[in-house]
Formats: sequence, structure tokens, C-alpha cells
Amino acid sequence: MFLSIIMPSYNVEQYIEDCLTSCVRQEISRDEFEIIVINDGSKDSTLDVVNAFIASHPTANIRVESQENRGLSATRNRGVTLAQGDYVWFVDSDDWIAENSLKEIHACVKSHDEPDIVVLNTILRKDGVDTVIDRKLTSETGDGKFVYDNSYIFPYSGAPFYIFKRAFLTDNELFFKEGIYFEDCLFTPSALSMTKRCVYYSTPVYIYRLRENSITNSSISEKKLYDSITVAEELTKKIGDNRSIYKDVLKDAACRTYEVLFRYYILKSDRMTQKKFLGILNADGNWKSLLTGVRVKHKIYYFIMRVYSAFKG
Repeated sequence: MFLSIIMPSYNVEQYIEDCLTSCVRQEISRDEFEIIVINDGSKDSTLDVVNAFIASHPTANIRVESQENRGLSATRNRGVTLAQGDYVWFVDSDDWIAENSLKEIHACVKSHDEPDIVVLNTILRKDGVDTVIDRKLTSETGDGKFVYDNSYIFPYSGAPFYIFKRAFLTDNELFFKEGIYFEDCLFTPSALSMTKRCVYYSTPVYIYRLRENSITNSSISEKKLYDSITVAEELTKKIGDNRSIYKDVLKDAACRTYEVLFRYYILKSDRMTQKKFLGILNADGNWKSLLTGVRVKHKIYYFIMRVYSAFKG
């Protein structure tokens, strides 16, 4: 089997039918791909919608699993263990994929000797307006460093914008860290740091719905600040992993995480929270330890944080 589409689902009754419809409208044999819906303890009618869809599409290769709510990371990890496809695609249940796209993606994978990662373009839908977020990569093939250095822009930290060879994930123990926000900001750079074999499929095939209540747009909390620090620290630890070929990808991603934490969370927090987390950043020294050999802008942001701490901390 070529592909397993892993679809974590939590309280998405108004979106999931569209997602499922897009996934079954494919010009590829049902024996070549499966759809695994994991109902992560939904409290609305998500499960009813999925079961009704399965009943009305008896020839589609769809199965549904239900569990108590465990969060996105744990649900995706479970999907990998259930998958039978050579490749896995983490499709969020409030998004959808282009119809009749799997046949061409399959052909692309076969013609490039089954790479570890298929790198995708996306269409961003916000307030009813669609925008293609083009990576504009200059080569159809490359390593993880090439992809990271040239196209790691919003929203391409997200796992759904890549298709992964399942054996590549399991052989390298690449799983999502459970219980945290921003798990993709840890997972995606880690995966890119471990591969020399990527192929770029430039036709936009993933349609990303940016919702008002998404994690990106939701309110600041101390948990998000702590989880950002966790992501940066975990990326730093992976620099010492022999499976990580491109250490500078991890270092750069960790610096970016600290910068986002400082610019978009700490600076927008109340005075007490600012003081607390500026103290943490200055005390643990992890951000400072990353600055050797990184881009100048990373050093500048660290310097700004230190100056701000001196006056406001």
C-alpha cells in the first residue's frame, strides 16, 4: 500500500465531511491508500458524521478508531502505529486535500526512488480567501537542509505540509512529543535534519484552513511559554543525536523558537509574566549556548532580549 492518511479528529463536526470527501475523490486504487480517522474523545457529533460518511461510501478504505482525549501528538503517534502504508500523511480534519492529487504524488514518489519526505505546497484559506503559499524551491530534489534553509516559512513548520516515509519515521524514532503545544515546531526540523532525500511536489495539494480559534491565533498562556522553551530545549538536545545529519537546522530552529517566544509571547504578556520568563531565558543559558555559528539575526534578537531584560526584567 502506498499511503496512509492519518486524520486526528476532535470536535470538528462541521468540517470533517469536507475533509473526508476530498480524500476519497482520488483517481487511485482503494488498495493503494487508506484513511485512518482517530476520534480523539470528541464531545460533539464528529463520530456520528464519520460513521455516516463511511456508511454512504462503502467502497472507500476508511476505518475509524475512538479513544479518550489524548491530544494531537498522541493521536498522530497512534496513527503511525496503525498505518499500513509505505508513506503517511497527517491531514488535519478541518483542512482538505486536492481532489485527484494522490495519483500524481504516487507517480512522483516512484520516479524519485521513494524519498524519505515529500515536500508540499499549500493553499491557505483565511476569511474565505485562498492564497497559494509557494515555497519556490529551485530544485525538485534536495536534502533536508536545502528544504529548511529555503522554504521553512509560515506555515511550513506544520507536519501536514509533508508526506513522510513511514519507515523513515520509525527507524529514526521520529514521533510527536506528547502533551505540548507547538509539537510540529519540534517534529518538522527534527525530521528535516535527518534526511538527504526529499522531493518537492510543487503543485499545491493541501488546503489549510486558518481558523480564529486555532492555536496560532488563540490567547497567550503560561503553558504556551513553557512549551516553547521545551521545544527549543528538545531541539538543542537533538544536536547531539548521531541520526541528525544537519546540526545547524536544529540550532537555527531552536533560535527561531526562542525568538518567537520573546517577540510574540513574552512581549505581549503582562508585566509579571514577562519578568518570570525573561528570568528563565537568562538563567538557563540555553539560548546563549546556541549562538556560535548561527546567523547574525539570531544574535541580534538575543541581544535585544538581554537589553530588554536589563531595563524591564
